Amino acid sequence: MALSSNGPAMLGLPISEKLSRDNFLLWKAQILPAIKGTRFVGILSGASKALAPTISIEKAEKSKEDIVNPKYETWMAQDQQLLSYIINSLTKEVLASVITVTTIVEAWIALDTMYSVQSCARAPNLRMQLSMLKKGNMSIAAYYAKLKAYVDELATIGKPIEDDEMVTFILLGHDLEYNPIVTSFMGRTDPIYLNNLYAHLVAYETRLDMLSDNYNNNNGGFSSSANSANQRRVGYQNQGGNGGGRGRGRGSGGRGNNTAGNHDQQRSSKGTTKPKCQICKKAGH
Repeated sequence: MALSSNGPAMLGLPISEKLSRDNFLLWKAQILPAIKGTRFVGILSGASKALAPTISIEKAEKSKEDIVNPKYETWMAQDQQLLSYIINSLTKEVLASVITVTTIVEAWIALDTMYSVQSCARAPNLRMQLSMLKKGNMSIAAYYAKLKAYVDELATIGKPIEDDEMVTFILLGHDLEYNPIVTSFMGRTDPIYLNNLYAHLVAYETRLDMLSDNYNNNNGGFSSSANSANQRRVGYQNQGGNGGGRGRGRGSGGRGNNTAGNHDQQRSSKGTTKPKCQICKKAGH
């Protein structure tokens, strides 16, 4: 394989996520495609064995002579090019653990042994954090992003969470305020898709925010079309009581007039009848 005159540039640009103590599988997922693209996997895995710096050749007179191995320089250049690319993708704290290695195989074995086991050991803690995560005062978007971060991290260490299990975690993380929509989804028998669930939760959150703003803008009371209609009905009834009698069918006017007449008769009777004395029982006394 011909070497690139540009050195490590043939491996591509430096990766964005450098290796730290808790992202080994994510880092590995970024590193491997570049290495495979340059056909350096054999060197990385150790399949391409290290070559001796010198080789013995047999001369015409049957004597042997050690000469520089022409393939050694090529192998060493590839090995060191790959080692340089790996080292530049490590954080300072991780670099300290491979500072003494001299070949890419030694570096790769050290990193894989140290961090793959550590990443897998974090899986139980991540699942526990996922199950205990509550929405609380977070918005739906912030809550979903935090939950998704745990799920993605579990996936990078080889412990993926299925969508139906993630739906359960999302629903269980909401408090009483979201109980109506949580109950409606938990009662469904058809599959629940994450994007559909997320859209409904955001819409419900928007509805709650709107009602809260309406309540606050009306000094602690909701203003609705039902209340407005009720106020109008009260106004019409008062007008009808004073003799208007409008608003209910053809006969309502008659009932309204009769009501007004009854009030007039009561006022008239009250005006002509004198009260009786409670002692002598005489009228007007």
